[in-house]
Amino acid sequence: MTLQVMEEEIEVPFGSSMTPNSIDAAVPTSDRKSETIPSTKPPPDETSTQTFDEQRSSNNVANENNRGDDNNNHNNEDTTADDPPLIQFLTGMKDDLKARIPLYKDDWMGVQSPLKVFNACIFTFIIQLIPALIFAELMDRQTEGNFATAETVLSSGIMGIIYALFAGQPLVVMGITGPVALLLGTSYGLAEQFDAEYFPFFFWICVWAGVLHIISAMIGLVSLVWKVTPFTSQIFELFIAVTFIYSSLRDLIQPINLGGNDTADGTDEVPVIQRSAGYGAFFIGMITCWIAWSFHFAETWIFFSRPTRIFLTSYNTLIAVVLATAFSYIPGFDQDGALERVNVRARWDWQPTANRRWLVHPFEGIDAAGIFAAFVPGFMFFLLFIIDHNVSSILTQSPKFNLKKPSAYHWDFFILGITFFPCAILGLPPGNGLIPQAPLHCRALCTREYRTDRYGVLREVVTHCEEQRWSGLGQAALMFVALNAFVIISWIPTGCLFGLLLYLGLSAIHGNEIWERFLLIFVSDKNRPQIPVVRYVSWFKVKLWTLIQVACAWAIFAVAQFASVGYLYPALLTLLVPFRSYILYQLFPANDLRHLDPEEETEEEFHEEQRLVHHAFHDGDALVDEEELACPSRAEFHGQALKRVLMNHNRRHTIGHGEPDEILNVEVAKAVIDMELDDTDGTANPLEVIIPKGEETFNAMMKASASISHLVELEQQQQEENRMHRHKD
Repeated sequence: MTLQVMEEEIEVPFGSSMTPNSIDAAVPTSDRKSETIPSTKPPPDETSTQTFDEQRSSNNVANENNRGDDNNNHNNEDTTADDPPLIQFLTGMKDDLKARIPLYKDDWMGVQSPLKVFNACIFTFIIQLIPALIFAELMDRQTEGNFATAETVLSSGIMGIIYALFAGQPLVVMGITGPVALLLGTSYGLAEQFDAEYFPFFFWICVWAGVLHIISAMIGLVSLVWKVTPFTSQIFELFIAVTFIYSSLRDLIQPINLGGNDTADGTDEVPVIQRSAGYGAFFIGMITCWIAWSFHFAETWIFFSRPTRIFLTSYNTLIAVVLATAFSYIPGFDQDGALERVNVRARWDWQPTANRRWLVHPFEGIDAAGIFAAFVPGFMFFLLFIIDHNVSSILTQSPKFNLKKPSAYHWDFFILGITFFPCAILGLPPGNGLIPQAPLHCRALCTREYRTDRYGVLREVVTHCEEQRWSGLGQAALMFVALNAFVIISWIPTGCLFGLLLYLGLSAIHGNEIWERFLLIFVSDKNRPQIPVVRYVSWFKVKLWTLIQVACAWAIFAVAQFASVGYLYPALLTLLVPFRSYILYQLFPANDLRHLDPEEETEEEFHEEQRLVHHAFHDGDALVDEEELACPSRAEFHGQALKRVLMNHNRRHTIGHGEPDEILNVEVAKAVIDMELDDTDGTANPLEVIIPKGEETFNAMMKASASISHLVELEQQQQEENRMHRHKD
């Protein structure tokens, strides 16, 4: 079998106009110029996320130039010597402002579809409020009630309004995240060690963090996010998943008092009502998790119409909360009102949850030692947000959303630093860009069409996105409406929220490549999906790499949960970057690292790998819509978001000069498999049925996708068998 592709240049499919991003992707990587994020900024009408993509492309050029080396030469890990310096004072911020200020009026006046903006506003508010309630309950328990629902919702509203008004890219949604709740909980006891009252200590945490954000934005340190590889992002994702699962199960099981407790009379008996309420909360949590998890995959069902399935998937957490809360009010379930519910004052009197005043006095109850000690958790916030926030921002400005207005990463990080100061003054938890809420907000603003490309593949295409500030401002303002709805929020059982936290942990671990590789250990060789890491890397090295990642994730989890210095976990995550670059770099050959830590994997290749893994574990599942698996929407922001966003984002509908069409290669492989084409009769070449004859690019197509590689191997095996058969004859 001979693999052939079309020789002529392929135009952009669907008849869509070329955007600056698609033009950039169509240029051969060898012709692109290397540039840092803040160094130069094209005019507003010539860029979208182009600046970030070009920097990743320049790194990929160095990698491509060394791909042919199968020895231990690791020069492909280095960038070119001509890269501009990392630190450039105010350059990035000035370029961001120059690009975005002329568009500020259009951000308010350029709305084409007010109804779409309104719908996106309501949708974003709902998908942000539910996780905010979860993390508020988590912080309430870890900070002895100092941070609870009122403070969390109020903080989300204030930060969202500031960001919508002053940020360069207003589509990013601000709020409280799980890592923030964990960091605040683990650092809570640090104030006591320095004989400081908590809120003055917290005031200086926020001040130090805000100053670090502002300084880093001014000197261009946002570029550091590109030092993160999938090795680190996969560990981060697994760590968060395990933390959520552990925290949810801990808070669901503890109220049951399985081991009993010492009562006033010295017995170990627990009141029947208390134990009954504990079991009830656990049951409610399991029901909530099951409903949310089931509807998480509703978009891939074969039941109901597609709009109905999208609705069930998009609002799965809200549906789970409503149903579980209603279940908790079944007569006889909540005996004597013992079932614990969300800790709010209904109605809210606009006062803090704890017995304190709103304005924090920065010097009352704290000395100089406590002020300087607050720098440590403040620095941890900086390390956490420089990755977490920028990943959210990059995901929101993904090329697939077809945004026309330029990015403003450095200015946005500066504004993020500013948001720490109202949090410090009022004693509110800080936050950053949300995943997956921020990219889902952007997607809700997009006008999408499904078109069949020239190869007969149905694809979702974004034709327009409402790039404005109203939806971000509106969803933040609705947080103040939620503050007046505490009567309704007080109905929700805490078991329901911890069930959702369990769901978030399970959805984070679902699709995590470390977890997938761990499961593949128990799969026989013949049934193991033929993804690149399986095909091209020694299985012993794959298991060793996986073991190293699991050990790192568990070590960070153990420190965060059980050590007195648990607040240092962002530093441990950051140390994974030099550990990968300078230690593992020496232990694994470069050729293996290309597959173990695939910085250059495209979205097409990623989704193809996920399809193969899915078939390995769910072969014959008749309840799954394969078309929806091949054309994901909301689910693509669950799991592996960090990994994909830190890779090179090639446009899905473009092709470089002289380069093979990756989409074509993948879809041809699917077509050959699905159509069961073969050439056993010797009259037809399956790929030539679909691909016109042209220049042969065997090596390029070998690396394009696991499916193509598999076909090549099968064909080679068939040819060898035919030769042996002829030799015997």
